[in-house]
This record gives sequence, structure tokens and C-alpha cells, in this order.
Amino acid sequence: MRRRLARLGASFAAALAVSGAQAADRAPWPDAANTGPPPGLALKPSGELIVTEPGAVISGLDIRGMVTVKAPNVTIVNCRITAARFSVVQIPADVTGTTVKTSEIDGVGHDNAGSNGINGQGTFVGNNIHHVENGVNVTGPSLIRDNYIHDLRASGTPHYDGIQIDGGHDVAILHNTIINDHAQTSAVMIDNYFSPVSNIRVDGNVLVGGGYTVYSSDGFKNGPVSGVSFTDNRMGTGHWGYRSIEGENPEWRGNVDVRTGADLGAR
Repeated sequence: MRRRLARLGASFAAALAVSGAQAADRAPWPDAANTGPPPGLALKPSGELIVTEPGAVISGLDIRGMVTVKAPNVTIVNCRITAARFSVVQIPADVTGTTVKTSEIDGVGHDNAGSNGINGQGTFVGNNIHHVENGVNVTGPSLIRDNYIHDLRASGTPHYDGIQIDGGHDVAILHNTIINDHAQTSAVMIDNYFSPVSNIRVDGNVLVGGGYTVYSSDGFKNGPVSGVSFTDNRMGTGHWGYRSIEGENPEWRGNVDVRTGADLGAR
């Protein structure tokens, strides 16, 4: 099964061509060629960063070590960040206004049990995130758009998720490519492990692999799960199927198989 998922992940671009050409007014699907720092950009070496200046802009750095954002309205752009840590980019729960865009986030893939590419809330756009357990662990209102999350790898006993939401609200996951070439856990996980869930939109993504490709679950009983929608996504089935739904029925429409274009039907 893992080999089958890996083959599907490696060939998702060809699969998309089979499922039908995307609309002319939409950007190309995120991949290694159009996410992360611009090709040819010279990056300045840097060590681990703790950002404490409100409104700071961190740009054009090759950062070897974790980045911790401790001030509001910080922007990280056109950087490469490499760290075998619990979080490659750490945004504490009380910090707002963080933007991480067109950066490469590399969790190394070993000595990184439980690792997150980005841990926190904010605006995350155009990033290439790989070799972590979870691409993005969302802790508050966020926009996650045009990212390429792939090659999930971690030490310990990982539970791989491209995007993980263990409680929270007002999250938009739009036009990302998320490949989980393991037979567990998901491309997108939504649950109430820590708190209630509301207003989560998963729209127009390529989502492949995991145990189930997507989850929406109220199984942890820490408040209701409501206002979840999965719309217009291209999905490659996980080990057990495309979706696992517990509790409230999310909106489910326009989702198709990534290889064949077959409609995945109603919830």
C-alpha cells in the first residue's frame, strides 16, 4: 500500500491531466517548481532565530535552526529554514498576524519526533514543506494557500498529517498540494481533540494518501464540530478510503478522484 501511495504522489501531475485540465483562471498546482524561495535567489546564512520585534520582516535567509515568532505581525519570506525540532517555525498561541510565504521548510526527516513544519496560526502561502511529521499544525484562525506539503518523514512513532487541526475556528485551506505517501493518517485532519471546531473550509486542493485522505471527527468530545466543508478537491484515496466522518455532516460537493476525475458523490 505504501508503494502504491508513493507512486500516486510522485505522479500526481499526470493524474491531474487525466482528471481534466484545470480552469484557465487558476494558478498551476503547487509543486517544487513554484513554491519556496525564487530559483537563483542567493540566501544569506543564519542560525536559529527568535523574533521579538513587532512587524519585523525576515527575508532571504538560509536559517539553520528553529524560528520562533514572539511578536505580532511578523513576516517570513523567501527563506529556507532547516531544523530537526518539534517545530521548524513556532508561533505561540498568543501571537497573531504572522505571515510565512514562499519559503522552504525542511524538518530533516530524522531525530524529529512529533515535528511540525509550522506550528501556530497565521497566513501561510506558497511554502514548500517537507520531512516533518505534520506539515502545518493549526492553532488558530489561519489562511493556508498554495503550499506544497510532501515527503512527510519523522522519527519516533509518527502519525502523519499534511494539515492538522485539533480544535479551532476560521481556517481556510485553499489550492494546496498535500501528498501523504504513508498508509496513515491523513492529508487533512480536523478534530476536537483540544477544543470545538467551527468554520473550516477545505476547497480546491490536491489531497492524496494517508489512512483516510481527509477526516472530520468529533470523536474526542471536547465540544462540537460544525461548519466544516470539503469542496472542489481532487483526491487520491488513502489506505481505507477518501474520507472518515464522525458527528456533524460537513458540506461535501465537487470532490473528484485525482486520477480518473470520477465524482466522489455526496457525503
